[in-house]
Amino acid sequence: MRTLFTATVLLCTLIAGGNCLLCEKCFSVGTATCSGMYSLCPADVTHCVQGLENSTIVSNKHLTAFKDCGTPSSRTACGKTLSYRTSMSVLWISRTCCYSDYCNGGDIQVPAVDESLNGYKCRECFNDQSTDACTTEKEILCTGQEKECGFMSGTGAIPGQAVKKYSVAGCMSKKFCRKGAFNLQALQLLNYDFKCSRAIKV
Repeated sequence: MRTLFTATVLLCTLIAGGNCLLCEKCFSVGTATCSGMYSLCPADVTHCVQGLENSTIVSNKHLTAFKDCGTPSSRTACGKTLSYRTSMSVLWISRTCCYSDYCNGGDIQVPAVDESLNGYKCRECFNDQSTDACTTEKEILCTGQEKECGFMSGTGAIPGQAVKKYSVAGCMSKKFCRKGAFNLQALQLLNYDFKCSRAIKV
C-alpha cells in the first residue's frame, strides 16, 4: 500500500508538478456523516468535495453521506443544493467544495434548504411501475430555486433494492438540468430519458 501511494505521488509530481490534492474519501448510507482515508487525487482534480444525497420515494427515505475528489465537471454544483420534487418523491443533493489538502475532513456542511413557494408550477406525476410517459394533468407548486420542470423515465435503483421502472415529472432546480452539474451518489439511474423545460408562472 505504501509503495502504491509513493508511486502515485511520484506520478503526480511528474505530471502536475506535485499539485495533486489530498482529499478524504468515504461513502455511507443511512447517515449524515462519514469518515475515511485521505487519498491523492488525479492530476486534473481541482477540489475536494463533501455532501449529502437525500431521496424520499413514497414513504421510503434514503440518506447518503459522501466525501471525495471533485471532478472538474462537477464544479458547477459546488455550494448548491439541487432538488427534484413530485408529490410522491423528493431528491436533493448538496455539495460543498474546498481547494486545499485535507480540507473536506470533519462534519459535512449542508446549506439550508429553501422550501418556500416561489411562484412557479409544473406538471406533476409519479409512476414506479412503468416507463410510459406521464399522462396526468396534475400540477405541483415549486419551491426555493426550482424554476424548471423536469421529466425522467427509465430504470433506477436505490442501494439495497431491486431495479425498478419509473416515469416522473415535477419541479427541479435549474442547475439540475445541466448535464454534468451533478453526479448522484446513491440513487443509480439506468437507461433514462431526461427532459427539462421552464416552469410556468402561477
